[in-house]
Amino acid sequence: MILTYNIKHERDFSSELIQAKKIADFAIRTKSNSSKDVRHLGLKSAIANQILRKYRKSGIKKTSSVNLTVPGQSVKFDNTEKLAKISCLNLELDCMYLPEFKKIRQIEIGKTLAHVSVEISEPETRASEKFIGIDCNTTGHAAVIAIPHTGKIHKLGKSAIHTHTKYKQIRKKLQKKGKFSLLKKIKDKESHI
Repeated sequence: MILTYNIKHERDFSSELIQAKKIADFAIRTKSNSSKDVRHLGLKSAIANQILRKYRKSGIKKTSSVNLTVPGQSVKFDNTEKLAKISCLNLELDCMYLPEFKKIRQIEIGKTLAHVSVEISEPETRASEKFIGIDCNTTGHAAVIAIPHTGKIHKLGKSAIHTHTKYKQIRKKLQKKGKFSLLKKIKDKESHI
């Protein structure tokens, strides 16, 4: 299972983000897939390749905000200190508050946040022996509960509709008479039934 967590990086990546936007615009125009074509813009090839791969798709027409996408191969993770080191940006992220994970898939860096996508092992599924089935608002009942291993069926809340219409009529009469304090008490009484 892949989950994404946000970490503040407290660095100014405005020049890199401008370069990333230029690369994304280039990818939309030319559909290029090589970082060799955008080498003159000055962004590291690991990040440029990810941006080119994302924005060369035919469905994307224009860019509004482009993040720096760092692949998992470019991230070194120190398990003892819980630090993720991104060498191409000279950045260290403190991953102390993240839960245990297998590996970092990718990191997207924006203006203030780094979005860290990590792969977490899924919990083992347990085989259930007994279960119940609940059907809400069927056959005029509020809930129908079935227990298959005993064969019992419980139908609850048959009078819910009638109770609601009863109190609705009482509220309607009180509102016509202008007795609003009593109306409020009746409304509370219905919700507590």
